[in-house]
Amino acid sequence: MKKNTKRLIVIIFILVFIGVPLLIYDGLKGNPVRSLLMENATKEYLLGAGYNADDWLQVDAHYGMKWNTGRIKGTVANVIFKDEPEEEYLYVQWRDSGEIQQSCEYFNKDTDAYEVEYTEKRIHMVKDCY
Repeated sequence: MKKNTKRLIVIIFILVFIGVPLLIYDGLKGNPVRSLLMENATKEYLLGAGYNADDWLQVDAHYGMKWNTGRIKGTVANVIFKDEPEEEYLYVQWRDSGEIQQSCEYFNKDTDAYEVEYTEKRIHMVKDCY
């Protein structure tokens, strides 16, 4: 076999057995690097909004297919604050500007459904949420 033919076989092998599964995983579960970047961007946003790192218990980013639209990136962050540990706040990132913004969507335990209306019952909910 020629050297170029062997090189081509190796490249095809890498693409088929490594590249394709990685693309499928990325499409279904998201990229861990993007999750880390979203976590860091959300923490920076919260710090810029006047919070201290001690104010939250957890900032956890993950891929959400539902959020992967033309306007919003698919990797979102859930934030749990120390003074409201039973509530989870969702933060999204706009594709065009890269700006982080709180989503209005939350699970209401009283109605057992997701809601998107602003409520003062949620301490950290902002009025200009998306």
